[in-house]
Amino acid sequence: MTRLASRARGLETHVLDAGALAELERAPDRAALAAVMTRTGLACDVSTAAIDRAARDRAAADFRQLERWLASRRDHATFELLVLDEDRRSLRAIVRGIAGAIEPERRRAACVPTPWLRDRVLGELAAAATLGELHAALVELGHPLAPALAGDHPDPLVHEQALFAAVLDRAKAGPADRALARYLSQLVDGELVAAALLLASRGGGLDPAASFVAGGTLDRARFLAAAAGPIQRARELLAAHFARTPLAAALEASTGAPAAIEQALLDWQLATQARLRRDDPHGTAAVIHLVLERRVESRTLRRAAWRIAFGDRA
Repeated sequence: MTRLASRARGLETHVLDAGALAELERAPDRAALAAVMTRTGLACDVSTAAIDRAARDRAAADFRQLERWLASRRDHATFELLVLDEDRRSLRAIVRGIAGAIEPERRRAACVPTPWLRDRVLGELAAAATLGELHAALVELGHPLAPALAGDHPDPLVHEQALFAAVLDRAKAGPADRALARYLSQLVDGELVAAALLLASRGGGLDPAASFVAGGTLDRARFLAAAAGPIQRARELLAAHFARTPLAAALEASTGAPAAIEQALLDWQLATQARLRRDDPHGTAAVIHLVLERRVESRTLRRAAWRIAFGDRA
């Protein structure tokens, strides 16, 4: 892992730092956004499509570089799990896009190319008219997440949970050190928080017990209590459990919107992996931290681009 960790730390020097990300968040219009991007060395125009493409390309380049440096069994296991989780996120975005009748290019904008799902392939998957078409395309590709999208359940949450369960099953088959175990545990906690809030807001429709997965710090009893609602009670229960973490702050400061929960989970994971990387500079945490940093960069770039695009249309 020493060589892979060193490569990851080198690649991280090319990720936009906190100051540049804050400038992107503050940019009030396209001219200001263009100025920030010029200063940070992002050579692309400030159209939404170009920024989406730049975000995808930068993350994909990291995966290509990391793949070249894989050596040990642990290297391969860590890399494959991170790729699989990134593919899960992309497929989740496409599933939601199909359910919401969102145009294919918008679905693709939320995706990150990986060695398993290249950019061209993601474009084809994002153009699927139905979940059946998406599933058939993944089967043809031989993708390990294809079985999770079998069937045509009308509720996208069912497919999202199946995708997540498939990632966890894959994780159990490979070796996991402390950093990877913490990544997975926090991932489970984030998914459970999002699921509990959604179930609480719906007030029915799905069996909460079927939505619970083990592996995080949130136990079954507290999850079921939160999922039972009402939504304010759910936020209080979850915030108490995750006290002194970014998840608690997001639950207390907002209505628990999915975007806020996902950002809080990213912040929590980044802080954890940064600490673990300090303890073991040559371990898995360096690789995980790079992937998380690039994920934050992509989210910030896209958020700025779409915020300004919608402002232009207002």
